[in-house]
Amino acid sequence: NSPFVVQQSKYLAERVLNDTQNEDATAIARCFELLLSRKPDEAELSAALGIAREQGLEIVCRALINSNEFAFIP
Repeated sequence: NSPFVVQQSKYLAERVLNDTQNEDATAIARCFELLLSRKPDEAELSAALGIAREQGLEIVCRALINSNEFAFIP
């Protein structure tokens, strides 16, 4: 987790929360769309909601940026 990734995660979380009026489920779906070009499935949404509510959306964004799916978009 380089300082760059941490910073970009924060910026993305702020952007998404502004775009979605702080609606958790909508914000998470938007993060998935922006980073992975798809919507989260039910399990992903549920897990991400729990993490976002406990630790913040920024952590969800960082996890998505660090995922293999993000690194290897076809």
